[in-house]
Amino acid sequence: MIFRGVAAAQRWLLGLMLGCYALAGVAPGPGELLRGLRLRFPIQGAVLTLPMGLLAIMLVNAGLGVRVRDIAGAVRRPLRLLLGITANAFLPVLLLPALAVFLRSWPDPLEVECLLVGVMLVLAMPIAGGAASWGQNAGGNVPLVVAMVLGSTLLSPLTVPLGLHLAAQLVGPDGIGGLDDTTRLDGLAGTGAGPFALASVVLPCIVGILVRALLGERRISRVLPWVKAVNLLNVLLLCYINAAGALGQALTHPDPDLLALALMVSGTACALSFLLGRWMSRWTRCNDPDHISLTLATGMNNTSAAAVLATTWFSHRPEVLLPVLSYSLLQKTMATAMGSPPGTSGSVSLADPAADGAPRATTNA
Repeated sequence: MIFRGVAAAQRWLLGLMLGCYALAGVAPGPGELLRGLRLRFPIQGAVLTLPMGLLAIMLVNAGLGVRVRDIAGAVRRPLRLLLGITANAFLPVLLLPALAVFLRSWPDPLEVECLLVGVMLVLAMPIAGGAASWGQNAGGNVPLVVAMVLGSTLLSPLTVPLGLHLAAQLVGPDGIGGLDDTTRLDGLAGTGAGPFALASVVLPCIVGILVRALLGERRISRVLPWVKAVNLLNVLLLCYINAAGALGQALTHPDPDLLALALMVSGTACALSFLLGRWMSRWTRCNDPDHISLTLATGMNNTSAAAVLATTWFSHRPEVLLPVLSYSLLQKTMATAMGSPPGTSGSVSLADPAADGAPRATTNA
């Protein structure tokens, strides 16, 4: 019974996420309390927050679905693999300056800075594992998508700090709202972004892959249904916690202009990302499965990790979360529109428990 419920919930995942956002808007208190929970370690002042822990669990669980042998074929044909990973790494360099120029005339520079940093956090993240599920639904080359996800994940300790450095150049030397030198974007890029990506993104994913290899296919097939259930609850709880601050304030002190601008900026960045993937697939004359895979991988980023970073580093500026949350929903809509072939529903695959949390390699797990 529980697994049927999980399957139904996965089919309605987008609606459930909207419900979590609505709950965060009308009842943000419990989410803000959970987000404030911290576990301190006696190692250079290391701190683990609940959102960071949930993100790590999500990535471990999703890593359990990766079979290394499934991506061997993609590695043997590296051109499109490298093209997808490179596009993901350089998207901030291509899109952020253009968005900064577009927003230059906006009357409130602080709002512009918050929106640019929020979009940067999304674009600097590795490719979302949900791209594999949409690719699977649409008949794409799933091993190719998973290889891109793993490659961009391994590069995230480099790409996330580079994205922060770029944002620092665009928003000014004092960062958001005139923060002091110790918390400027450049400082965060040099001291926080790389370790976060390594500890919260790369290592959990590798742990999941290694655990699957050690347990073997027969044993892992027995636990994967429970992994899906845990990850579904995980992603919904993470959505609620991350959205609690930003949407609560947005409803308490509504700013329709800012909300509309956040949707427009995140929607523009999301659409251009998908269009870039589609153009590259046509330029390289991909067959249909590779065309779908390259389009989806280029357009989808790990918004869960971006939201955790936003709530951890910019909790004093919940406006940073607005483009992250809107991008999370918009990229799923764009994936349905641009990735699914005619006649498909574009719903979330039952193979993907986290939607945009981390890689899924198999088509039967």
